[in-house]
Amino acid sequence: MTPDTLTEPETAVDGEETAIANSNEAFFDDDSDDDSDNDRSPGGSRPRATDPSETVRPLTEIRPPLIFEELRQGVLGQDKALRFVSVAVYKHTTGRVAANLLLIGSSGTGKTTIMNNLQRLYHDVPEYKPFRAVTIINANLLVDSDRMEFRPDRLLTAVEQRARAILGRQPTPDDLKQAIERATICVDEIDKMSAVVAGKPNAIGVVLQQGLLTLMEGEMVSHKAHAWVDGVEKEITLDIDTSHMMFICGGAFEGIYDQVYNRVTKPGSGERIRSRTVHTAEGQVRIESRFSLADFLKGQDLFEFGMVPQFCGRFDQTVLLNDLDAKILKEILLHSYDSPFVRSRRYFRVMDIELEIEDLAAALIAERAGRETRTGARSLRPIFADIVNPFEFDPEGQDILGASDGSERRLVVTADMVRTRFARH
Repeated sequence: MTPDTLTEPETAVDGEETAIANSNEAFFDDDSDDDSDNDRSPGGSRPRATDPSETVRPLTEIRPPLIFEELRQGVLGQDKALRFVSVAVYKHTTGRVAANLLLIGSSGTGKTTIMNNLQRLYHDVPEYKPFRAVTIINANLLVDSDRMEFRPDRLLTAVEQRARAILGRQPTPDDLKQAIERATICVDEIDKMSAVVAGKPNAIGVVLQQGLLTLMEGEMVSHKAHAWVDGVEKEITLDIDTSHMMFICGGAFEGIYDQVYNRVTKPGSGERIRSRTVHTAEGQVRIESRFSLADFLKGQDLFEFGMVPQFCGRFDQTVLLNDLDAKILKEILLHSYDSPFVRSRRYFRVMDIELEIEDLAAALIAERAGRETRTGARSLRPIFADIVNPFEFDPEGQDILGASDGSERRLVVTADMVRTRFARH
């Protein structure tokens, strides 16, 4: 392992599973508010673990730029956000100061992708083995709606399960306690637990935010678990200190876009939406005005949305994810492991057909997807499916198959195909 790299593509660490859920899956996961994954590998290769025989470095030597480059392998188009995440990871792993982040971004921009890639980072870097208990949990699972109470036990149980998967079959009480206390807690869809819903107070949202606030400030929480003591498995009670955990909360905050847009466009606001020059895939140039939340969001907007000020104050940084432009969407389409093109290519290979796509065709699809600013990379799926579905149904009947250099047949998605399909809609 060289000083300027984090990982080497070798064998698994201490018998752990070598494949972790790939980051690209969430970009296209309909059940995730974020979209999750962006793997850069064109063939969709899964993350690989490192060789435990490599020299272990002091954690202080794994600086934010190295962490950034490792995370960037799996997250596309969010360099600014990844810089904040990299600093947070460095703070967390060196134990210097607390490092909590609030991620805000439209559906499909990569919030869950970042969370998944944190899990990959901790798995792939041998020095980060003590921090591998990463838990991604939906915010609404942390509140008992019937009793109107915060349920930290559900969170700690999820962390414990992850810790057990890492530690093996017979963890000691100290092993469990240390793994849980060093955990990274990723709370998804935090915006669904707003203190205000449709202009009315939402008590459940207040309960959740106050409960998480307590944990983020540092709390001793009693947690019942099973561990091995003197060779015998026993029920024990662990006193968990949450002050060393890292909390990353994310949400789409859909309503806040309209809220801020109305404030900005209100006569007399003194603010103006920026215009920019856009070069289309066909080589045309146009001037476009597009609202970007990152240009205008203020802390007061979060409070009005329903986020408790004290809760927001516990985050080191509120990070706004970029809306994905056509250039990034094209890269995701071509290279993300779970992109519709890569999935379709795997499908055609079952029939000994090699699927290809012209560069301009990919650019036209990405450009059309880029118009859907609220769905991010997920918008690629229906657009590409509409084009390729007739060929998936009956490739031989389309009379477009050509022989490749080898024994496989070749199907090429051309720019003309894309234009023809778009013209029908």
